[in-house]
Amino acid sequence: MRPMHSLSTRTKLAFGVGSVAEGAVYIAFNTWNFLFYNQVLGLSGTLCGLAVTISLLFDGLADPIVGSLSDRWRSRLGRRHPFLYATAVPLGLTFYALYVPPAQLSSWGLFAWFTVFATLHRQALTLYHVPHLALGAELSADYRERSVVMSYNTIFQVVGGASTAFVGWTLFSRVAGGTAVRAGYASMALLVAVVAALSVLASAHFTRDQIPRLKQPAHGLPRFSLQGVGSEIADCLANRNYRNLLLGFLLLGATLGTRETIDPYVALFFWELPEAKIRLFGLASPPAYLVAFLMTARLHARVEKRHTVIGSAVLLSFAAATPISLRLLGLLPPNGTPALLGILLAFSFLFYLSVAVLTISVLSALADVADEHELRSGRRQEGIFYAARTLFHKLSTGVGHITAGIGIDLIHFPRGAAPGSVDEGVLRWLGILNGPLAVLPALIAIVCYGRYRLDRSDHASIQLALVARRAPRLLKSEPRPLLATSESSSYVEQGDADVR
Repeated sequence: MRPMHSLSTRTKLAFGVGSVAEGAVYIAFNTWNFLFYNQVLGLSGTLCGLAVTISLLFDGLADPIVGSLSDRWRSRLGRRHPFLYATAVPLGLTFYALYVPPAQLSSWGLFAWFTVFATLHRQALTLYHVPHLALGAELSADYRERSVVMSYNTIFQVVGGASTAFVGWTLFSRVAGGTAVRAGYASMALLVAVVAALSVLASAHFTRDQIPRLKQPAHGLPRFSLQGVGSEIADCLANRNYRNLLLGFLLLGATLGTRETIDPYVALFFWELPEAKIRLFGLASPPAYLVAFLMTARLHARVEKRHTVIGSAVLLSFAAATPISLRLLGLLPPNGTPALLGILLAFSFLFYLSVAVLTISVLSALADVADEHELRSGRRQEGIFYAARTLFHKLSTGVGHITAGIGIDLIHFPRGAAPGSVDEGVLRWLGILNGPLAVLPALIAIVCYGRYRLDRSDHASIQLALVARRAPRLLKSEPRPLLATSESSSYVEQGDADVR
Protein backbone atom coordinates (compact mmCIF):
# COMPACT_ATOMS: atom_id res chain seq x y z
CA MET A 1 0.00 0.00 0.00
CA ARG A 2 1.14 3.58 -0.59
CA PRO A 3 2.15 5.65 2.40
CA MET A 4 -0.70 7.46 4.04
CA HIS A 5 -0.90 11.27 3.94
CA SER A 6 1.31 12.52 6.77
CA LEU A 7 -0.02 15.39 8.86
CA SER A 8 2.15 18.39 9.62
CA THR A 9 2.93 19.31 13.21
CA ARG A 10 1.11 22.60 12.58
CA THR A 11 -2.11 20.76 11.77
CA LYS A 12 -1.83 18.51 14.82
CA LEU A 13 -1.24 21.55 17.02
CA ALA A 14 -4.18 23.38 15.44
CA PHE A 15 -6.48 20.44 16.05
CA GLY A 16 -5.23 19.94 19.58
CA VAL A 17 -5.58 23.55 20.70
CA GLY A 18 -9.36 23.27 20.41
CA SER A 19 -9.32 20.85 23.34
CA VAL A 20 -8.11 23.60 25.66
CA ALA A 21 -11.75 24.74 25.74
CA GLU A 22 -13.06 21.35 26.74
CA GLY A 23 -10.40 20.87 29.41
CA ALA A 24 -10.95 24.34 30.88
CA VAL A 25 -14.74 24.21 31.20
CA TYR A 26 -14.73 20.55 32.22
CA ILE A 27 -12.30 21.02 35.11
CA ALA A 28 -13.83 24.32 36.23
CA PHE A 29 -17.38 22.95 36.19
CA ASN A 30 -16.58 19.69 37.97
CA THR A 31 -14.26 21.31 40.50
CA TRP A 32 -16.32 24.27 41.65
CA ASN A 33 -19.99 23.87 40.74
CA PHE A 34 -20.87 21.66 43.74
CA LEU A 35 -18.86 23.85 46.12
CA PHE A 36 -20.57 26.97 44.76
CA TYR A 37 -24.15 25.75 44.80
CA ASN A 38 -23.93 23.43 47.83
CA GLN A 39 -21.45 25.06 50.21
CA VAL A 40 -21.84 28.76 49.24
CA LEU A 41 -25.47 29.04 48.10
CA GLY A 42 -26.85 26.24 50.31
CA LEU A 43 -28.49 24.06 47.65
CA SER A 44 -28.77 20.41 48.75
CA GLY A 45 -26.29 17.90 47.38
CA THR A 46 -29.14 15.86 45.90
CA LEU A 47 -30.51 18.85 43.94
CA CYS A 48 -26.98 19.77 42.82
CA GLY A 49 -26.46 16.23 41.56
CA LEU A 50 -29.88 16.19 39.92
CA ALA A 51 -29.19 19.47 38.08
CA VAL A 52 -25.95 18.10 36.67
CA THR A 53 -27.56 14.77 35.77
CA ILE A 54 -30.44 16.48 33.92
CA SER A 55 -27.96 18.59 31.95
CA LEU A 56 -25.95 15.48 31.06
CA LEU A 57 -29.10 13.61 30.05
CA PHE A 58 -30.13 16.29 27.55
CA ASP A 59 -26.50 16.65 26.52
CA GLY A 60 -26.17 12.92 25.92
CA LEU A 61 -29.35 12.84 23.85
CA ALA A 62 -27.98 15.68 21.73
CA ASP A 63 -24.69 13.88 21.03
CA PRO A 64 -25.93 11.40 18.39
CA ILE A 65 -28.12 14.10 16.83
CA VAL A 66 -25.13 16.40 16.45
CA GLY A 67 -22.99 13.51 15.24
CA SER A 68 -25.54 12.52 12.62
CA LEU A 69 -26.00 16.13 11.49
CA SER A 70 -22.27 16.75 11.18
CA ASP A 71 -21.82 13.48 9.24
CA ARG A 72 -24.32 14.85 6.67
CA TRP A 73 -23.46 18.55 6.70
CA ARG A 74 -22.55 20.08 3.33
CA SER A 75 -21.02 23.53 3.11
CA ARG A 76 -18.02 25.34 1.72
CA LEU A 77 -16.48 24.81 5.18
CA GLY A 78 -17.02 21.05 5.00
CA ARG A 79 -18.79 18.86 7.55
CA ARG A 80 -17.20 19.79 10.88
CA HIS A 81 -15.96 23.40 10.78
CA PRO A 82 -19.35 25.16 10.69
CA PHE A 83 -20.13 23.67 14.12
CA LEU A 84 -16.81 24.82 15.56
CA TYR A 85 -17.32 28.42 14.43
CA ALA A 86 -20.95 28.54 15.58
CA THR A 87 -20.39 27.31 19.15
CA ALA A 88 -17.42 29.33 20.43
CA VAL A 89 -19.33 32.32 21.84
CA PRO A 90 -22.36 30.38 23.25
CA LEU A 91 -19.94 28.01 24.99
CA GLY A 92 -18.30 30.88 26.87
CA LEU A 93 -21.48 32.84 27.66
CA THR A 94 -23.40 29.90 29.11
CA PHE A 95 -20.47 28.91 31.30
CA TYR A 96 -20.18 32.43 32.73
CA ALA A 97 -23.93 32.56 33.43
CA LEU A 98 -23.66 29.49 35.68
CA TYR A 99 -21.69 31.44 38.28
CA VAL A 100 -23.67 34.68 38.35
CA PRO A 101 -27.19 33.63 39.49
CA PRO A 102 -29.38 36.48 40.80
CA ALA A 103 -29.18 37.07 44.53
CA GLN A 104 -32.01 36.01 46.85
CA LEU A 105 -33.20 33.08 44.72
CA SER A 106 -35.03 30.33 46.61
CA SER A 107 -33.67 26.77 46.62
CA TRP A 108 -35.93 25.85 43.73
CA GLY A 109 -34.95 29.05 41.91
CA LEU A 110 -31.28 28.15 42.31
CA PHE A 111 -31.99 24.62 41.15
CA ALA A 112 -33.78 25.97 38.05
CA TRP A 113 -30.96 28.42 37.27
CA PHE A 114 -28.32 25.72 37.73
CA THR A 115 -30.25 23.21 35.60
CA VAL A 116 -31.09 25.58 32.74
CA PHE A 117 -27.62 27.07 32.28
CA ALA A 118 -25.83 23.77 32.89
CA THR A 119 -28.02 22.26 30.16
CA LEU A 120 -27.44 25.15 27.74
CA HIS A 121 -23.72 25.04 28.42
CA ARG A 122 -23.54 21.29 27.84
CA GLN A 123 -25.49 21.66 24.58
CA ALA A 124 -23.00 24.25 23.35
CA LEU A 125 -20.12 21.99 24.35
CA THR A 126 -21.64 19.06 22.45
CA LEU A 127 -22.11 21.13 19.30
CA TYR A 128 -18.36 21.70 19.41
CA HIS A 129 -17.00 18.51 20.98
CA VAL A 130 -18.56 15.85 18.72
CA PRO A 131 -17.60 17.48 15.36
CA HIS A 132 -14.14 18.28 16.75
CA LEU A 133 -13.47 14.64 17.69
CA ALA A 134 -14.84 13.46 14.34
CA LEU A 135 -12.50 15.94 12.62
CA GLY A 136 -9.57 14.36 14.46
CA ALA A 137 -10.58 10.90 13.27
CA GLU A 138 -10.77 12.15 9.67
CA LEU A 139 -7.39 13.88 9.65
CA SER A 140 -5.49 10.58 9.34
CA ALA A 141 -6.25 6.97 8.40
CA ASP A 142 -2.94 5.62 9.71
CA TYR A 143 -3.10 3.24 12.72
CA ARG A 144 -0.26 4.92 14.63
CA GLU A 145 -0.70 8.51 13.46
CA ARG A 146 -4.27 8.48 14.76
CA SER A 147 -2.86 7.86 18.20
CA VAL A 148 -0.53 10.82 17.70
CA VAL A 149 -3.45 13.05 16.67
CA MET A 150 -5.48 12.00 19.70
CA SER A 151 -2.38 12.53 21.85
CA TYR A 152 -2.32 16.17 20.77
CA ASN A 153 -6.02 16.37 21.57
CA THR A 154 -5.43 14.95 25.05
CA ILE A 155 -2.33 16.99 25.91
CA PHE A 156 -4.04 20.26 25.04
CA GLN A 157 -7.11 19.21 26.96
CA VAL A 158 -5.03 18.66 30.07
CA VAL A 159 -3.16 21.93 29.53
CA GLY A 160 -6.51 23.71 29.54
CA GLY A 161 -7.74 21.79 32.56
CA ALA A 162 -4.54 21.97 34.61
CA SER A 163 -4.07 25.68 33.91
CA THR A 164 -7.65 26.31 34.94
CA ALA A 165 -7.20 24.33 38.17
CA PHE A 166 -3.95 26.11 39.07
CA VAL A 167 -5.14 29.62 38.23
CA GLY A 168 -8.57 29.05 39.75
CA TRP A 169 -7.30 27.73 43.09
CA THR A 170 -4.73 30.56 43.13
CA LEU A 171 -7.50 33.08 42.62
CA PHE A 172 -9.57 31.57 45.44
CA SER A 173 -6.52 31.50 47.74
CA ARG A 174 -6.31 35.30 47.41
CA VAL A 175 -9.98 35.93 48.19
CA ALA A 176 -10.92 36.30 51.84
CA GLY A 177 -12.95 33.18 52.63
CA GLY A 178 -11.67 31.28 49.55
CA THR A 179 -14.23 28.95 47.99
CA ALA A 180 -16.66 29.53 50.88
CA VAL A 181 -17.75 32.95 49.52
CA ARG A 182 -19.12 34.15 46.18
CA ALA A 183 -16.42 36.73 45.51
CA GLY A 184 -14.05 34.65 43.36
CA TYR A 185 -16.49 32.62 41.29
CA ALA A 186 -17.53 35.26 38.74
CA SER A 187 -13.90 36.20 37.97
CA MET A 188 -12.98 32.54 37.54
CA ALA A 189 -15.94 31.96 35.24
CA LEU A 190 -15.18 35.00 33.05
CA LEU A 191 -11.56 33.92 32.57
CA VAL A 192 -12.54 30.34 31.66
CA ALA A 193 -15.28 31.54 29.29
CA VAL A 194 -12.90 33.78 27.32
CA VAL A 195 -10.18 31.12 27.08
CA ALA A 196 -12.68 28.48 25.93
CA ALA A 197 -14.17 30.64 23.18
CA LEU A 198 -10.79 31.72 21.83
CA SER A 199 -9.37 28.20 21.73
CA VAL A 200 -12.34 26.87 19.73
CA LEU A 201 -12.04 29.72 17.22
CA ALA A 202 -8.28 29.19 16.91
CA SER A 203 -8.68 25.47 16.22
CA ALA A 204 -11.35 26.10 13.59
CA HIS A 205 -9.33 28.80 11.85
CA PHE A 206 -5.98 27.02 11.74
CA THR A 207 -7.41 23.69 10.49
CA ARG A 208 -9.36 25.27 7.62
CA ASP A 209 -6.63 24.36 5.16
CA GLN A 210 -7.47 20.67 5.73
CA ILE A 211 -11.07 21.01 4.54
CA PRO A 212 -10.37 20.15 0.85
CA ARG A 213 -8.81 16.78 1.76
CA LEU A 214 -11.42 15.74 4.34
CA LYS A 215 -14.11 13.22 3.45
CA GLN A 216 -17.44 14.57 2.28
CA PRO A 217 -20.85 13.12 3.30
CA ALA A 218 -21.45 9.73 1.68
CA HIS A 219 -24.14 9.82 -1.00
CA GLY A 220 -25.68 6.68 0.47
CA LEU A 221 -26.59 8.36 3.74
CA PRO A 222 -30.36 8.86 4.14
CA ARG A 223 -31.75 12.26 5.12
CA PHE A 224 -31.48 13.21 8.77
CA SER A 225 -34.29 12.09 11.05
CA LEU A 226 -34.60 11.20 14.73
CA GLN A 227 -35.69 7.71 13.77
CA GLY A 228 -32.62 7.48 11.56
CA VAL A 229 -30.40 8.55 14.47
CA GLY A 230 -31.82 5.70 16.53
CA SER A 231 -31.15 3.26 13.71
CA GLU A 232 -27.59 4.54 13.34
CA ILE A 233 -26.93 4.08 17.06
CA ALA A 234 -28.33 0.56 16.85
CA ASP A 235 -26.07 -0.05 13.84
CA CYS A 236 -23.07 1.11 15.89
CA LEU A 237 -24.06 -1.10 18.80
CA ALA A 238 -24.22 -4.11 16.48
CA ASN A 239 -20.43 -3.92 16.27
CA ARG A 240 -18.95 -6.15 18.98
CA ASN A 241 -15.74 -4.15 19.35
CA TYR A 242 -17.65 -0.91 19.68
CA ARG A 243 -19.96 -2.40 22.33
CA ASN A 244 -17.05 -3.47 24.49
CA LEU A 245 -15.33 -0.08 24.26
CA LEU A 246 -18.64 1.60 25.03
CA LEU A 247 -19.42 -0.55 28.07
CA GLY A 248 -15.95 0.07 29.44
CA PHE A 249 -16.26 3.82 29.01
CA LEU A 250 -19.76 3.75 30.52
CA LEU A 251 -18.52 2.08 33.68
CA LEU A 252 -15.48 4.31 33.84
CA GLY A 253 -17.76 7.34 33.57
CA ALA A 254 -19.57 6.32 36.74
CA THR A 255 -16.25 6.21 38.60
CA LEU A 256 -15.02 9.53 37.25
CA GLY A 257 -18.37 11.27 37.80
CA THR A 258 -18.43 10.27 41.46
CA ARG A 259 -14.81 11.27 42.07
CA GLU A 260 -15.04 14.57 40.19
CA THR A 261 -17.92 15.65 42.43
CA ILE A 262 -16.31 14.64 45.72
CA ASP A 263 -12.62 15.41 44.98
CA PRO A 264 -12.81 19.10 46.05
CA TYR A 265 -14.54 18.08 49.30
CA VAL A 266 -11.86 15.47 49.94
CA ALA A 267 -9.05 17.97 49.28
CA LEU A 268 -10.53 20.66 51.54
CA PHE A 269 -12.01 18.57 54.35
CA PHE A 270 -10.53 15.03 54.31
CA TRP A 271 -6.92 16.05 53.62
CA GLU A 272 -7.43 19.60 55.01
CA LEU A 273 -5.38 21.22 52.26
CA PRO A 274 -5.54 25.03 51.82
CA GLU A 275 -6.40 26.40 48.36
CA ALA A 276 -2.76 27.38 47.79
CA LYS A 277 -1.72 23.72 48.19
CA ILE A 278 -4.64 22.30 46.22
CA ARG A 279 -3.50 24.31 43.19
CA LEU A 280 -0.32 22.19 43.08
CA PHE A 281 -2.42 19.28 41.84
CA GLY A 282 -2.97 21.34 38.70
CA LEU A 283 0.79 21.20 38.19
CA ALA A 284 0.92 17.43 38.78
CA SER A 285 -1.30 16.56 35.82
CA PRO A 286 0.62 18.18 32.89
CA PRO A 287 3.77 16.06 33.42
CA ALA A 288 1.57 12.96 33.54
CA TYR A 289 -0.15 13.88 30.29
CA LEU A 290 3.15 14.83 28.70
CA VAL A 291 4.49 11.37 29.49
CA ALA A 292 1.30 9.86 28.06
CA PHE A 293 1.61 12.09 24.99
CA LEU A 294 5.16 10.88 24.37
CA MET A 295 4.64 7.20 25.16
CA THR A 296 1.13 6.18 24.01
CA ALA A 297 1.71 6.16 20.25
CA ARG A 298 5.02 4.35 20.83
CA LEU A 299 3.19 1.82 23.00
CA HIS A 300 0.67 1.28 20.21
CA ALA A 301 3.54 0.58 17.80
CA ARG A 302 4.62 -2.33 20.02
CA VAL A 303 1.59 -3.32 22.09
CA GLU A 304 -2.01 -3.76 20.96
CA LYS A 305 -4.32 -0.93 21.97
CA ARG A 306 -6.45 -3.38 23.95
CA HIS A 307 -3.55 -4.20 26.25
CA THR A 308 -2.74 -0.51 26.70
CA VAL A 309 -6.34 0.23 27.69
CA ILE A 310 -6.48 -2.65 30.17
CA GLY A 311 -3.17 -1.69 31.79
CA SER A 312 -4.14 1.97 32.17
CA ALA A 313 -7.54 1.02 33.65
CA VAL A 314 -5.80 -1.14 36.26
CA LEU A 315 -3.41 1.69 37.13
CA LEU A 316 -6.31 4.16 37.33
CA SER A 317 -8.16 1.99 39.85
CA PHE A 318 -5.01 1.52 41.95
CA ALA A 319 -4.12 5.21 42.00
CA ALA A 320 -7.68 6.29 42.84
CA ALA A 321 -8.31 3.92 45.74
CA THR A 322 -4.91 3.57 47.41
CA PRO A 323 -4.33 6.92 49.18
CA ILE A 324 -7.71 7.02 50.90
CA SER A 325 -7.53 3.31 51.75
CA LEU A 326 -4.12 3.84 53.37
CA ARG A 327 -5.45 6.77 55.39
CA LEU A 328 -8.48 4.77 56.55
CA LEU A 329 -6.04 2.07 57.70
CA GLY A 330 -3.93 4.66 59.54
CA LEU A 331 -0.87 4.15 57.31
CA LEU A 332 -0.31 7.71 56.02
CA PRO A 333 1.39 10.70 57.67
CA PRO A 334 -0.93 13.20 59.42
CA ASN A 335 -2.59 16.08 57.62
CA GLY A 336 -0.47 19.19 57.14
CA THR A 337 2.86 17.36 56.75
CA PRO A 338 5.02 17.79 53.62
CA ALA A 339 5.36 14.02 53.33
CA LEU A 340 1.59 13.62 52.94
CA LEU A 341 1.41 16.26 50.21
CA GLY A 342 4.23 14.52 48.31
CA ILE A 343 2.47 11.15 48.52
CA LEU A 344 -0.82 12.63 47.30
CA LEU A 345 0.90 14.37 44.39
CA ALA A 346 2.62 11.11 43.40
CA PHE A 347 -0.67 9.20 43.31
CA SER A 348 -2.28 12.11 41.47
CA PHE A 349 0.44 11.81 38.81
CA LEU A 350 -0.27 8.08 38.41
CA PHE A 351 -4.02 8.70 38.21
CA TYR A 352 -3.73 11.36 35.50
CA LEU A 353 -1.17 9.29 33.59
CA SER A 354 -3.57 6.34 33.48
CA VAL A 355 -6.52 8.53 32.47
CA ALA A 356 -4.48 10.10 29.66
CA VAL A 357 -3.19 6.83 28.23
CA LEU A 358 -6.64 5.25 28.48
CA THR A 359 -8.35 8.23 26.80
CA ILE A 360 -5.87 8.43 23.94
CA SER A 361 -6.05 4.68 23.38
CA VAL A 362 -9.85 4.47 23.40
CA LEU A 363 -10.28 7.46 21.08
CA SER A 364 -7.72 6.00 18.69
CA ALA A 365 -9.41 2.59 18.84
CA LEU A 366 -12.78 4.17 18.06
CA ALA A 367 -11.34 5.56 14.82
CA ASP A 368 -10.23 2.01 13.92
CA VAL A 369 -13.73 0.72 14.65
CA ALA A 370 -15.14 3.45 12.37
CA ASP A 371 -12.99 1.98 9.57
CA GLU A 372 -14.39 -1.47 10.31
CA HIS A 373 -17.90 -0.03 10.18
CA GLU A 374 -17.22 1.70 6.85
CA LEU A 375 -16.04 -1.56 5.33
CA ARG A 376 -19.12 -3.45 6.50
CA SER A 377 -21.74 -0.79 5.84
CA GLY A 378 -20.23 1.45 3.16
CA ARG A 379 -20.84 4.54 5.35
CA ARG A 380 -18.19 6.79 6.88
CA GLN A 381 -19.75 8.00 10.16
CA GLU A 382 -17.14 9.07 12.70
CA GLY A 383 -19.60 11.60 14.08
CA ILE A 384 -22.24 9.09 15.13
CA PHE A 385 -19.59 6.72 16.54
CA TYR A 386 -18.08 9.35 18.81
CA ALA A 387 -21.50 10.78 19.61
CA ALA A 388 -22.98 7.46 20.71
CA ARG A 389 -19.91 6.92 22.87
CA THR A 390 -20.31 10.31 24.54
CA LEU A 391 -24.08 9.75 24.95
CA PHE A 392 -23.64 6.67 27.12
CA HIS A 393 -20.55 8.05 28.83
CA LYS A 394 -22.42 11.19 29.89
CA LEU A 395 -25.39 9.20 31.12
CA SER A 396 -23.08 7.11 33.31
CA THR A 397 -21.16 10.21 34.44
CA GLY A 398 -24.51 11.75 35.39
CA VAL A 399 -25.24 8.69 37.49
CA GLY A 400 -21.89 9.27 39.20
CA HIS A 401 -22.70 12.93 39.90
CA ILE A 402 -26.15 12.30 41.36
CA THR A 403 -24.81 9.34 43.36
CA ALA A 404 -22.17 11.64 44.83
CA GLY A 405 -24.75 14.34 45.55
CA ILE A 406 -27.07 11.90 47.30
CA GLY A 407 -24.09 10.47 49.15
CA ILE A 408 -23.12 13.94 50.46
CA ASP A 409 -26.64 14.32 51.84
CA LEU A 410 -26.81 10.76 53.22
CA ILE A 411 -23.63 11.18 55.26
CA HIS A 412 -25.02 14.54 56.48
CA PHE A 413 -22.11 16.58 55.25
CA PRO A 414 -22.65 20.10 56.68
CA ARG A 415 -23.19 23.08 54.37
CA GLY A 416 -20.94 26.08 54.80
CA ALA A 417 -18.47 23.94 56.73
CA ALA A 418 -14.92 25.01 57.57
CA PRO A 419 -11.97 22.59 57.18
CA GLY A 420 -11.19 20.94 60.49
CA SER A 421 -14.74 21.28 61.83
CA VAL A 422 -16.36 18.24 60.19
CA ASP A 423 -17.07 15.14 62.30
CA GLU A 424 -14.57 12.28 61.89
CA GLY A 425 -17.32 9.77 61.09
CA VAL A 426 -18.61 11.98 58.27
CA LEU A 427 -15.09 12.36 56.88
CA ARG A 428 -14.56 8.59 57.00
CA TRP A 429 -17.66 8.02 54.88
CA LEU A 430 -16.58 10.81 52.52
CA GLY A 431 -13.32 8.94 51.96
CA ILE A 432 -15.07 5.63 51.39
CA LEU A 433 -17.36 7.25 48.80
CA ASN A 434 -14.44 8.79 46.94
CA GLY A 435 -12.08 5.81 47.14
CA PRO A 436 -13.09 2.14 47.45
CA LEU A 437 -16.74 2.56 46.40
CA ALA A 438 -16.02 4.90 43.49
CA VAL A 439 -13.55 2.56 41.77
CA LEU A 440 -15.82 -0.50 41.68
CA PRO A 441 -17.29 0.37 38.23
CA ALA A 442 -13.76 0.95 36.85
CA LEU A 443 -12.74 -2.54 37.93
CA ILE A 444 -15.68 -4.01 36.01
CA ALA A 445 -14.71 -1.89 33.00
CA ILE A 446 -11.43 -3.79 32.77
CA VAL A 447 -13.37 -6.96 31.90
CA CYS A 448 -15.18 -5.15 29.06
CA TYR A 449 -11.97 -3.75 27.61
CA GLY A 450 -10.49 -7.25 27.67
CA ARG A 451 -13.18 -8.34 25.18
CA TYR A 452 -12.13 -5.80 22.52
CA ARG A 453 -10.54 -7.73 19.63
CA LEU A 454 -9.62 -5.36 16.76
CA ASP A 455 -5.82 -5.60 16.52
CA ARG A 456 -3.09 -4.19 14.28
CA SER A 457 -3.24 -6.91 11.64
CA ASP A 458 -7.03 -6.63 11.42
CA HIS A 459 -6.76 -2.89 10.89
CA ALA A 460 -4.14 -3.27 8.16
CA SER A 461 -6.46 -5.68 6.33
CA ILE A 462 -9.41 -3.31 6.74
CA GLN A 463 -7.39 -0.46 5.23
CA LEU A 464 -6.34 -2.70 2.35
CA ALA A 465 -9.96 -3.63 1.67
CA LEU A 466 -11.07 -0.01 1.84
CA VAL A 467 -8.38 1.02 -0.64
CA ALA A 468 -9.52 -1.82 -2.91
CA ARG A 469 -13.08 -0.54 -2.72
CA ARG A 470 -12.16 3.08 -3.42
CA ALA A 471 -9.50 2.53 -6.05
CA PRO A 472 -9.27 -1.00 -7.53
CA ARG A 473 -6.17 -0.12 -9.55
CA LEU A 474 -4.13 0.26 -6.38
CA LEU A 475 -4.86 -3.35 -5.47
CA LYS A 476 -3.66 -4.59 -8.88
CA SER A 477 -0.47 -2.51 -9.00
CA GLU A 478 0.84 -3.06 -5.47
CA PRO A 479 1.72 -6.21 -3.51
CA ARG A 480 -0.59 -7.46 -0.81
CA PRO A 481 0.69 -7.73 2.77
CA LEU A 482 0.57 -11.11 4.45
CA LEU A 483 -2.48 -11.43 6.66
CA ALA A 484 -2.03 -12.68 10.19
CA THR A 485 -5.47 -13.92 11.15
CA SER A 486 -8.49 -15.58 9.67
CA GLU A 487 -10.58 -12.59 10.75
CA SER A 488 -8.19 -10.35 8.81
CA SER A 489 -8.73 -12.50 5.73
CA SER A 490 -12.45 -11.98 5.96
CA TYR A 491 -11.94 -8.21 5.77
CA VAL A 492 -9.97 -8.51 2.54
CA GLU A 493 -12.45 -10.95 1.07
CA GLN A 494 -15.22 -8.49 1.84
CA GLY A 495 -13.24 -5.70 0.19
CA ASP A 496 -12.56 -7.89 -2.84
CA ALA A 497 -16.24 -8.68 -3.12
CA ASP A 498 -17.03 -4.98 -3.16
CA VAL A 499 -14.50 -4.44 -5.94
CA ARG A 500 -15.88 -7.32 -7.97
